[in-house]
Amino acid sequence: MTPGAYAVGAGDVAAGLRFLRAHPRLWRWVIAPALVTLALMTLAVVGVLAAAGPVVDWIAGWMPSALARWSHGVVWVVAVLALGFAAVLLFVPVVGVIADPFNERLAVAVYAARTGVARPPIGLAAFVRDALGGLARGLGRVVVAIVGAALLFALSLVPVIGAIAAAVIAAWLTARGTARDCYEAALSACDLDGAAAQRFLATHRARTLGLGATVAALLVVPGVNLIALGVGTTGATLAAIDLAAAPRA
Repeated sequence: MTPGAYAVGAGDVAAGLRFLRAHPRLWRWVIAPALVTLALMTLAVVGVLAAAGPVVDWIAGWMPSALARWSHGVVWVVAVLALGFAAVLLFVPVVGVIADPFNERLAVAVYAARTGVARPPIGLAAFVRDALGGLARGLGRVVVAIVGAALLFALSLVPVIGAIAAAVIAAWLTARGTARDCYEAALSACDLDGAAAQRFLATHRARTLGLGATVAALLVVPGVNLIALGVGTTGATLAAIDLAAAPRA
């Protein structure tokens, strides 16, 4: 694995954005999950602010009265930051759950636009079925994310080296998970079964991880994070078509 392969993966994201600009009709599969995600983010912000009050009151109740008076503002800020951090940790897997069924349709549409090979239309029932299946898989990812976050927090308590190791591991896991979210839909659109998809990801590990790291970085940029997975899925599909030598029109 060479550094150049990671850079190519980052370039795949830019290629995905250019392709979407050239095919405006594909944006519907990107905008739809973005609107759902925006609604959930709004609810999350309201929930964090609502939850912060009881948390602050509970902490202040354990403090001496003289200390609680002047520290109330500090405790409030810390509580909001802590709850907000927890929400950010869960953002990536939750966004993946929302975007999963839309990304599958997006990847199929990108494949058809790039190769000229159309797929049979997918009905509403199939979409709902895929969405429910994605929800079940996504809940497992959320549980794993929570456990992983707790373990990384414990590791970060080790002075210096623990914090550095936790940051590196968290970044790698996020990039890997994001790459998987983008490439699962892309490889399915290219008709690669599970075993073939695993071989593909193993063969092109650096390039796929470069795409995942780039999309993961975009997921922390307000506004951009709403469309990041869609753009990444488009780039992953284009890369999969090229690397898997799929036919072109």
